[in-house]
Amino acid sequence: MFADFFGHLLNVFRTIQWRDCIDILVVAYLIYHVLRFIKQTRAGHLLRGLVFLLVLILMARFLELSAVGYLMNNVLQLSFITIIIVFQPELRSLLEKLGRINFSNVLPFSKAGNIEQDRIEAAINHVCDCCADLSARRIGGLLVFENTTKLGDIAATGTQLNCELSAQALVTIFFPNTPLHDGAVFVRDFRIVAAGCLLPLSQRLEISKALGTRHRAAVGLSEISDAVVIVVSEETGKISYAQNGEIHLGISTDELRNVLKGTFLSEQKKAKNVEVEA
Repeated sequence: MFADFFGHLLNVFRTIQWRDCIDILVVAYLIYHVLRFIKQTRAGHLLRGLVFLLVLILMARFLELSAVGYLMNNVLQLSFITIIIVFQPELRSLLEKLGRINFSNVLPFSKAGNIEQDRIEAAINHVCDCCADLSARRIGGLLVFENTTKLGDIAATGTQLNCELSAQALVTIFFPNTPLHDGAVFVRDFRIVAAGCLLPLSQRLEISKALGTRHRAAVGLSEISDAVVIVVSEETGKISYAQNGEIHLGISTDELRNVLKGTFLSEQKKAKNVEVEA
């Protein structure tokens, strides 16, 4: 019996072609990300609701309850439209993440990194000094560092400055009761492009109620872009940052420096390596 089973299993493997392997891997990859999406969003509760409806439909058919079966069938059809409406922000975020897949690192015209490495390091040190100063004085701050996703629409909501990035300039902008202290400072190529910018707030229910508007705005922008958003809490003085839809609370200035260097200097090195190989 076991010999027949293993013989049949071996024959199945012999018939598998390389296209079948690719097919299985792609389907497994998609299923993994769908399950991960369900786990990280409200989709899990909705999925349980759909399973409950399916059980009711099967019970109605088994017990020949025509009225209940008709009602459940119509509700199930409307549920698929409801999924698109209810989870529009999550679906939009998923599509935007797919669109942010960066193929440019392997191309000769990739992000050239016209910004010199020394200037990036100096700017990062200015940012860390500013955050340390704001933290010590309990002054709130919100800084957006644009990465590969262009956020001109966000920059347009603020006052255009287009000036060099320095710790003194940032502290002056965030000083209480100044005209631009309430919004976000928008940084592109390590220059201050605009200040007083408005960011989209995250709609995720699992974000702690203890976090304020700045933190929710930081998460909201990081959900729809690959920007790094830094937050200094006015209440606690703690430094945090949001990236890829996740917020990291209470970090030190050294940790912040490593995050910024790991994000932007690594991109610079990749660009230089591509230029050398070309």
